[in-house]
Amino acid sequence: MKAEIRKIIAMILLVVFCATAAITGIAVSAASHTNAASTATPDKADNAKPALKDGVWQAVYEDGKQELFFLNSEESSFSLIDPEYGIGVPSRYEYDSSTGIYKMQIAYDGNEERWRVIDNSDSAATVSNAQGDLITLYYLSNDTSDSFKYFTLYELCEMAKADYKANGGNDNVVFSGKMIADGSLFAKITGEKDGKTVATYTVDMISATGTDGDNNRVDLSGYSVKQ
Repeated sequence: MKAEIRKIIAMILLVVFCATAAITGIAVSAASHTNAASTATPDKADNAKPALKDGVWQAVYEDGKQELFFLNSEESSFSLIDPEYGIGVPSRYEYDSSTGIYKMQIAYDGNEERWRVIDNSDSAATVSNAQGDLITLYYLSNDTSDSFKYFTLYELCEMAKADYKANGGNDNVVFSGKMIADGSLFAKITGEKDGKTVATYTVDMISATGTDGDNNRVDLSGYSVKQ
């Protein structure tokens, strides 16, 4: 009789032990899943990418094309600097710091362009567009559209004309200009009657320095231009 009672007690204890172990295991498993979930889903702030700084940026594309633009985070706008027409109409953008993606609504054609920030520092950044092309950005200054100094294509052509005449050139010539791939402005001077090229200038639109057709250094910034 006593043996049977001891056996029953032992069985009860075994059942209690198994139940306790099972409950403990469930709690441990739940806790580990909770920890794993919190580790696998970091706060968005941990992945946040800094936005591009306000000011003037130079964009250099893989094909060599370059352009300048202003960025204004307070107004969520950017403006291209066209060498022929000057500062363009501001376009709007949205920036998602959790993904590093700029969504830009281009003002002049209504198209949307997307840039994804890959690297970003105080002086340079790398972004990719929707086609996967890499664009290198160089930070030039914290100027605004009111304070930034640069020369338009018209101004540089007039300055090249003044330099040409100051160095013995005649008046029977025609001046033309265009922006080339590296962002410089190219001015060509041709004879009025025969159309032959008599001089060329390749200069930077910000400093107005560069070279002439004989690869001599030129500085056109000292010439005044009257519109």
